[in-house]
Amino acid sequence: MVISRLFWQMLWVLRLLLVAAVVEDSNTETLLKQLFNTTYDVDMKPSDDLTVVTITPNTFILLSMDQTQETIQYSEEFLLKWFDPILYWNKSEVAYDKDWVKIEASKAWIPDVIITNAISIDELLDKDLQMADLHYDGIIRTSLPAVVSSPCPLKIENFPYDVQKCNISMGSWSFDRDFVAVNSSVETLWPQKGRIEGNSEWELISITTVRSDNYDTLLESWFSEITYIVTLKRKPVYYVLVIQAPTFILCTITIFGLFTPNSNEDERLSKVELCLNMFAAISMMLQLVSDMMPKASRLPLLVFVVTAATIAAIVIQQVHHHVHTSAIRPPNWLRCLVLCDCKRRRDSVSEASTTSSVEVPEQTIQSFTILKTSLHQTAILVRDTLQRMSSVSENQLLWLKILDKTDLLCLVLFQIANIVVTIVFWR
Repeated sequence: MVISRLFWQMLWVLRLLLVAAVVEDSNTETLLKQLFNTTYDVDMKPSDDLTVVTITPNTFILLSMDQTQETIQYSEEFLLKWFDPILYWNKSEVAYDKDWVKIEASKAWIPDVIITNAISIDELLDKDLQMADLHYDGIIRTSLPAVVSSPCPLKIENFPYDVQKCNISMGSWSFDRDFVAVNSSVETLWPQKGRIEGNSEWELISITTVRSDNYDTLLESWFSEITYIVTLKRKPVYYVLVIQAPTFILCTITIFGLFTPNSNEDERLSKVELCLNMFAAISMMLQLVSDMMPKASRLPLLVFVVTAATIAAIVIQQVHHHVHTSAIRPPNWLRCLVLCDCKRRRDSVSEASTTSSVEVPEQTIQSFTILKTSLHQTAILVRDTLQRMSSVSENQLLWLKILDKTDLLCLVLFQIANIVVTIVFWR
């Protein structure tokens, strides 16, 4: 008996809810028929008076930035709100008791406010599926969700620590500012998780609003326009790990390989070959990452350092080859400057060749006199030859010491240049 009573009570409640829903739907349908009568034309502006459209950025999510084409792609939703002098009702005269009513956007006149500097716009909803909210006092609000591509000229003087500013301009396409004017409900937007944010490469700093009315010279009229300035800051970690560190390491290895002191020409020639291999490695690495970098990047400056080091190594090699074959004595000023050896050294001059002949005793037999004289002259010739060879070896040793010091000096100078260029470029 109790179960039967509960069943009938539940059935009665369901009937009441169903009747209320039917009545509500009936009231809504009656209201909409009253508003959208045969005299309302969705293709005509409801009034010749000025229509002010208030824009509210509800969503902005950066999807990507094409640095070669200098464009950005983002997902957005801008809310539009304006007053329609025809679509309003008196709450006391209708059975519909709510302040807002949901209508199909295609049934009402919607101002043609668009992103005027967009390259492409992919709307997320078909026009037939778009809805709008209508307030009893004639206020209409709707949204424009879309994926948009817009131009964004890059300034990459501080790459990869650069900050970019991209403009999003919005306004009416066909009505000048005497008929349709736009303004923004906010002056500045700050990042919000899931609504206003950048991506993995770019951090969104802020979105600021400026008025940017433009003049159409063909129509000779002004058009109302709002520009949202999107400030983006690059996250440099990727470029530091993938480009900066490997390039700096390769340049350092090349410089040390070139200017480590050596003992002969073959080693110096092999080091030049090592430099050329490193140069090819750096060029290949830059080629692989070129698509991910701005075209005006200053990274090739590091390559110029390696190129200058290679030229210096080749010059030192040629000097070494020349002095090794000619065996000329290093100038005193060069020894003093490089080796800090400022003592003047006299060249070893063999005076033996000018020495008078050894006196031969008169008692010696004439045949032995000739033999001794010949042996003595031969000994003098051998001694002079050994002295000249010793002088050549000494000169070659001095040049080797000078070139070794030059290598160390070039190593220090080019490594400092490598560090300075890296710091200046990646500051």
